[in-house]
Amino acid sequence: MSLSLLIAASLLCALLYYLCPARMRWLLLLAASLLIYAYAGLRGVPFILLTSFSTWASALYLGKLSEAHRAWLKEHRGELSAEEKKAAKARSKARRRLVMLCCLVLNFGILALLKYLDPLLSVWTSRSLGLLLPLGISFYTFQSMGYLLDVYNEKTAPERNPLRFLLFVSFFPQLIQGPIARHDQLAAQLTEPHEFDLDAVERGLLLMAWGFFKKKVIADRALPFVSEVFGNHHAYGGAVIAVAVLLYSLQQYCDFSGGIDLVTGIAELFGIRLAPNFRRPYFASSLGDFWRRWHISLGSWMRDYVFYPFALSRPMSALGRAVRKSGNAHMARALPAALGNILVFFLVGIWHGAQINYVLWGLYNGIILAISALLEPAYKHFGEQHAALSASRGFALFRILRTFLIVNIGWYFDRCTRGAEAFLMLGKTFFQPGLVQLSDGTLLSLGLHSYDWRILGIATLLLFIVSVMGERGTDVRSFVLGRKLPLRWLILICFLYFVVATFVGEGTQSSGFMYAVF
Repeated sequence: MSLSLLIAASLLCALLYYLCPARMRWLLLLAASLLIYAYAGLRGVPFILLTSFSTWASALYLGKLSEAHRAWLKEHRGELSAEEKKAAKARSKARRRLVMLCCLVLNFGILALLKYLDPLLSVWTSRSLGLLLPLGISFYTFQSMGYLLDVYNEKTAPERNPLRFLLFVSFFPQLIQGPIARHDQLAAQLTEPHEFDLDAVERGLLLMAWGFFKKKVIADRALPFVSEVFGNHHAYGGAVIAVAVLLYSLQQYCDFSGGIDLVTGIAELFGIRLAPNFRRPYFASSLGDFWRRWHISLGSWMRDYVFYPFALSRPMSALGRAVRKSGNAHMARALPAALGNILVFFLVGIWHGAQINYVLWGLYNGIILAISALLEPAYKHFGEQHAALSASRGFALFRILRTFLIVNIGWYFDRCTRGAEAFLMLGKTFFQPGLVQLSDGTLLSLGLHSYDWRILGIATLLLFIVSVMGERGTDVRSFVLGRKLPLRWLILICFLYFVVATFVGEGTQSSGFMYAVF
């Protein structure tokens, strides 16, 4: 589905939503979500329905097993010994674990089959089965499985209405880009009959415009240059490659965060607030800080359902105790966390795709985070010994730039199609810069003309200013919408004129969202 069609469908749906009787509004959202999803790819509908109803039924059965166990204990209160209670609890837990595992295997199995079988076959046999990859399959699978695990751990009650749960899984804005929502944060909002709120709608429209700006004016304009250099890197020196990586960093951020802004703004048209997914990641002071700011919902999902269960598992606890016996208390705590970070980012790499470059990218991030965890005492000691330096603005800027460099080295692996290409391009960046290509007209022959470079510069500067304001605690939307009516509309009209006048250009390419296939 094109971006303009999505926006038009969202505005029409919002209009119908407030004209619809309050008790029917959630059903309208469900119908709209399924229609939009079907329009995006009719063959994907059976898969999202299978995930939704298998998860709903499994979670409901988990709840009934828990209720049956509690009822049995209540019925036999005072008649059971401690051993009998323990045995009954073990039997109930085993049944519940089996149900949970069957649902996980089914749904993650579908995801693995559709997402990874073709890439693996192409490596080994140079053949492809042409398997369908439904829109947003990773997002809705992770969201559904997170809900299942929360019900299994009795952190949330199972949803008894299958249609309400289907709306939680298929709510159309989040299917495109995420975020990966939690049931206890989103489900009630979807079925609550929100009343029309002009301020909320105005805020939503402004956020949609900002997301459209990031996607069309910046991300799509940077795309031709990035595609050309990464597709023909042998023809260019390291300096041009470095420019392409920086533009890819900008393109990916504006494509992904712009999409998140757009879908968050769409949700706000209905009075629904999605969880934040970005928090100015390029102002991060460490790699760990970066990943707490970038794709926040995936990071929190991995933390809650992979990192903590792994780091606190019996093998990791035994490892920690063994290391503690050597007298190194820090290493006993840090080693399970370090291994957990490597596992998490290995899985995040796989989440992006089955290709080896994604695995290398994930391991690159995981290993750096693991080393940081192990060296934490050294960092702390340095901070104590150089307190004045550590507190200075110059050192804070150094940490931001250092993190930016580390992240951008990782983007070589993320964007290259093969791991060997990433190492080759890195080598050329550092040892064969070919600086003459920065001034001999090469930069103007790679899909971007001087007009496009000027627009990119202006747009990036505007993005930077807004980001700085946000980093300093200013809610930019409230700042704009809090101005007096003439000034507010002047700002909005100037911004919209800039967007409309510049999102079409010689160098722009219309593209779908990068993360939609996830």
